[in-house]
Amino acid sequence: MKRLLLFLGLAFALASCSLAPITIDLLPTLQENGADSGSKPITAGGAFDLKLPDASGYTMSGYEVPAVRPNQVKLEYTLALEINGDLSGDAELAFYLAASSDDLWNAANMLGDPATVDLDQTEQTLSGQLVLSSAQIDTLMSGSLTVGARISGTASGAATVSYHFERLVLKVAFF
Repeated sequence: MKRLLLFLGLAFALASCSLAPITIDLLPTLQENGADSGSKPITAGGAFDLKLPDASGYTMSGYEVPAVRPNQVKLEYTLALEINGDLSGDAELAFYLAASSDDLWNAANMLGDPATVDLDQTEQTLSGQLVLSSAQIDTLMSGSLTVGARISGTASGAATVSYHFERLVLKVAFF
């Protein structure tokens, strides 16, 4: 009986190790390709739409695909913004994740709720955690995805917005 319990305990421990949470760090790939930072001019007299790193987002493949479909995946981000110029108004930051063949900026591909961007501040750092939907987890499991951020809103004035991703990771949990 003791051997059976010891065997079952060991088997459970080994199974738990193979399902330990994993982290997929997206930032090194962005850095290698110069997509982790940049500057974009905004001249606004109404609505504006700023897509980062560009209008196509950033396509990634070759990352470690989990062997088992995860229970939950979160995107953790930290984005530093610097606004040089005279810009005022209301804006939001939203992240998107989609299959490489899909329209990244479709509302169905948005992660969680947008964060507020204060256009009156010259420097700010935004950070948070966003939960992937079931369809987005399927995209992660496919081995290729496109990710992007969008700052949009209404503004007046002109400025150059510089951005720098300081953290961009996918936290994969199986329990």
